[in-house]
Amino acid sequence: MVENVSYKQFFKNYSIFLGMIVVILGILIYSIFLSRKSWENNLKTTVERVLDDYEANQWSVLAGKRINNPHSLTAACYEARSRNTGELYDAVIIRIETFYGPVAAVYLCDDENNVTFVGFSTLHGRIEKILKSNSYDRRIGYWSKKIPYILGKQSDLKKEGQEK
Repeated sequence: MVENVSYKQFFKNYSIFLGMIVVILGILIYSIFLSRKSWENNLKTTVERVLDDYEANQWSVLAGKRINNPHSLTAACYEARSRNTGELYDAVIIRIETFYGPVAAVYLCDDENNVTFVGFSTLHGRIEKILKSNSYDRRIGYWSKKIPYILGKQSDLKKEGQEK
């Protein structure tokens, strides 16, 4: 036999349930906003370390730049200034797939869209030397060509026009 529950009691229980869900979602969203700053600072530190391994004491990493496309989930961009020439570059850290799994790679892009592969953030020693010296690795070349499009410096129309 089904008990009759009044609408008032049903909506009271339903509002308590929805209130608990809203509180939990609020806590999750708040924790995301709190951790965003430390996440950006840690990525900046990682880019500084990779650039320092590439050329010691020649780079200063400045403010972060926003990436306005879907690659913003797997990439971050920072301004980097060369201490030798004073030129500004875009330092991009992006997750790429290697033989050893996904790894964060750092690229430098200048104003003329010349992209240079700097290195990997988590690989060191012999494995890094093997991957860097692997000249036929198409993944590094693929992302080197893709970085200007990720940064929004070139449109896809230019890309199609250059390939034809």
